[in-house]
Amino acid sequence: MKKEKILNYLFILFFLFQTSQAFAKISNSIIITVGNLPITHLDLVKEMRLVSIISKNKIDNSNKEQIKNIAAKSLIKRKIKEIEINKNKIKNYNKSDLEELIKKTSINLGTNEDGLRKIMNSNSVNFEYLKRKFEIDLKWNSLIFELYKNKVVLNMSEVEEKINSEIQKIDANREFLLYEIAINLPEGDLQPTVKKIMDNIKMEGFENTAKKFSISESAEQGGNVGWINEKKLSKEIYENVRNLNTSEIGKPLVLENTVLIIKKMGEKVYEKNIEKVKNNIVRIEKDKKLKMFSNSHYSNLERITQINFL
Repeated sequence: MKKEKILNYLFILFFLFQTSQAFAKISNSIIITVGNLPITHLDLVKEMRLVSIISKNKIDNSNKEQIKNIAAKSLIKRKIKEIEINKNKIKNYNKSDLEELIKKTSINLGTNEDGLRKIMNSNSVNFEYLKRKFEIDLKWNSLIFELYKNKVVLNMSEVEEKINSEIQKIDANREFLLYEIAINLPEGDLQPTVKKIMDNIKMEGFENTAKKFSISESAEQGGNVGWINEKKLSKEIYENVRNLNTSEIGKPLVLENTVLIIKKMGEKVYEKNIEKVKNNIVRIEKDKKLKMFSNSHYSNLERITQINFL
């Protein structure tokens, strides 16, 4: 009797082992071949999870087939690119671009890189899988650049027109280093209170007076509110400080129930960076041309690559 129990137990173990092996084979069976590269069922599952994470759409019965189709197309496109990358022995790409892609993906999901890793781990997708996807795209960009860099020809009259249009949109702007003293608006005559503050400034200096009388949060820093762009100032404050010289104090401002005394401690002027605008426009136009070559090159490869659905 005991011998029969042992045999039954061994049989169950053998059955479970065979079943798990069969399941593993099914899970990792090849479902698509792209050229000489395979795509397995497991690849498809991982890609579906990745699509779900990036698109912020949880997989359910209503969208499963749609996400499956997107994932399959994405895998096929990646394999076609990978074949061409390997054929041309492309190994290098811009590492900072990889960091930027990871950062953008993290921000899109409302988190940082650590948060992105946690999201992926919780969805059973290895972070390296995402990096590998980005690396292939970046190597593809390197390939396209090498193949077509000498064919990128810009229409300079159009480029100059865009540059001039962009420059006209940019205004030179200023930043002011401001200090403030804010006091409650007194009842009755304002002048005695203002005179008291101004006299104290002459005796003890603006910062000490701010620490002594100001009700603003900046009082602890001697009234220092830091560098502020002119466009972020209210109309009243801007008009009060725009023509002040460095270390000059503006006229007292009454804003609702507060009297505000402002001192300008510095000014920085940012002129139009024309060279930066030119370089940016030229880069954008070159990227457009390279994108066109990229799409054309991929379409040709897709047409001649053998794709089999098993």
